[in-house]
Amino acid sequence: MVKKKEKEAKLKLLHRLLISYLDFQQAWWIASYIIKHKFQEKTEKLQGKRRYHIKLLWEALNCAMIISYCRPFSGNDRNSTNRIPNLPERFLKILTNKEKELHSILMKERNTILAHSDSDAWELQTYFLEVNKNQKMLIPSHTYTRSPLTHKIVEQIRTMINKLMESVFKERMKIEKELENDLPSVSISELIRIKNDI
Repeated sequence: MVKKKEKEAKLKLLHRLLISYLDFQQAWWIASYIIKHKFQEKTEKLQGKRRYHIKLLWEALNCAMIISYCRPFSGNDRNSTNRIPNLPERFLKILTNKEKELHSILMKERNTILAHSDSDAWELQTYFLEVNKNQKMLIPSHTYTRSPLTHKIVEQIRTMINKLMESVFKERMKIEKELENDLPSVSISELIRIKNDI
């Protein structure tokens, strides 16, 4: 039997592993969808409304992919009384140096331009355009912060996600075995009842 505090820590890690796996899985599905539907290629070829709609969808999916990927590392449960810590940094050891660099970029993008609207990232500047002697119009100039990642980078992210999912699953199986006698067991009918009560 595992000691009480150790058991609680392992159970919290198990919960983070289960949640992280699902977050990575969602990010992988979105990345795969972006690549399968060739959004980059389509926006380079198309014009007008069709191009606008494809680019808008690509930008939205890009944002969702990065946020899903970053969730396991993003300071979750800050206000929770039963806080489950982030996925430990040691999971990043399986990534190459280039992938770790990409991970840092994704985390920075998530924290500055995707989950928040960081003013430094926008590099907003304002000017008045003189239309005529008596009329001026305010013109904002800024960095386009919603520009989606290229398919080449999305492929790299998918590779990183595969590695992380495999590592998370391996650790989950190890902890699952360690906690087997410490967690309650339920029958299928009890599980159905619990699910229906939720």
